[in-house]
Amino acid sequence: MLDEIQLSNGGFMFQFQSNVSVTDLINAAILIGAIIGIFLTYRQIRIGYKTQKATFFKEIYSTMFSDPDIRNAYYQIEYDEFTYDSEFHGSENERLIDRLLSFVDLVCELYNQKVITEREMSFFHYEFIRIYKNKNVQAYLKFLKKFYKKVGSKTEPFHSFVTYCKNVLKE
Repeated sequence: MLDEIQLSNGGFMFQFQSNVSVTDLINAAILIGAIIGIFLTYRQIRIGYKTQKATFFKEIYSTMFSDPDIRNAYYQIEYDEFTYDSEFHGSENERLIDRLLSFVDLVCELYNQKVITEREMSFFHYEFIRIYKNKNVQAYLKFLKKFYKKVGSKTEPFHSFVTYCKNVLKE
């Protein structure tokens, strides 16, 4: 508490008096408690975020490496068994390859949006490059790009995936 004291020369001087009431102590304790509560809440939110992010990444990873359709399509590419020819369109194989390309495009878009990190992308690096470099996948992507233009689409097929791979390969 500040009190004014008049000096002999006519001036004033302020003097601090340390009268602390019970109310002041209670208010200080409530303030400290609120600050601690805010800190603990922030900490809990960060822990929850990390757990959610880890769960989300695990689901993406599991899809890439456990989904039967995606693995089937990937192994066709990996072992050079995928052929893009006149019998491809409308086949079960087209459905599998489209599912694989759609999934890897989604993962690359999540990376572009900074939802997943460079380190997390490294788990998929080999597979994505193998898919992208496959000559039959390239032929299919070339066909789709022409088809998209023909029908008036302003988007490119699997754009995020193609862009990611080009950047990684420095094309």
